[in-house]
Amino acid sequence: MKKKSISKKPAPRYRGIADALRNAIAQGRYKVGSRLPTELHLCRMFDASRHTVREALRALTAEQLIVRRQRAGSTVVAAHSPTVYAQSVTSIEQLLNYPETWRKTVASRQVRADAALAALLKCERGEPWFLLSTLRHPKGVNTPMCWIDIYLQPRYAGVTRHRNHDNLLICDQIVEMYGETLDRVQMEIEAGLVPARMAKRLKVAAGSPALLVLRRYLNATGDAFEITLSVHPYQRYRYAFEVRRSARGAAALSGPLAKIVARKELASV
Repeated sequence: MKKKSISKKPAPRYRGIADALRNAIAQGRYKVGSRLPTELHLCRMFDASRHTVREALRALTAEQLIVRRQRAGSTVVAAHSPTVYAQSVTSIEQLLNYPETWRKTVASRQVRADAALAALLKCERGEPWFLLSTLRHPKGVNTPMCWIDIYLQPRYAGVTRHRNHDNLLICDQIVEMYGETLDRVQMEIEAGLVPARMAKRLKVAAGSPALLVLRRYLNATGDAFEITLSVHPYQRYRYAFEVRRSARGAAALSGPLAKIVARKELASV
């Protein structure tokens, strides 16, 4: 007696449309920052219903390849879906540094703070700084996870000659080369947009959502000798913390961050 062959059900129609659009995005037919054809145009292109096309677009949105806005259509925000990995953080060094990444310097120059930069750095207008513009890459990945503008006191510009300049924290290079003291670090995290000058290098559209992280490295006298602004495109970086209360009922630390269980998640494309 012959066994009946079990035929596989065909994949839903929307998956085939999503696959075709995903491949077109990956091949550069629809570039980052450009818009996909309208729903009506896609219906004609694939001879499919509007419901089926919307399901395909919903799948691409879930994969973080496009962003859909009412009356604005679907905008391509990434050429490939991101892969997320995480690192537990139990010390201030791990909190300040990025795991398994390397830094690439894009440009370096002397600058003087205009009104906008003075407000950002909380310094006097006209104050001189040495600026390092850099990209941070996860190891083995070509697409950067963030752009970092590093502002240094001009007397520390020689860190660019450090033998391990692309891998070691800049503040550690300053401490090692110049004997500066790192007393504390202030951090501010907020939502923002990717500036046009960074967009192409970050492989995203100018004005797309970003996570901005500002760090101020202070010495024993409270002076900032290094200030960094990191611009992380949407869905490439995430902080997660768990803070435990002490026996007295107040959130407290026992040793450097010992009572904070934190996780930094980096997404690479």
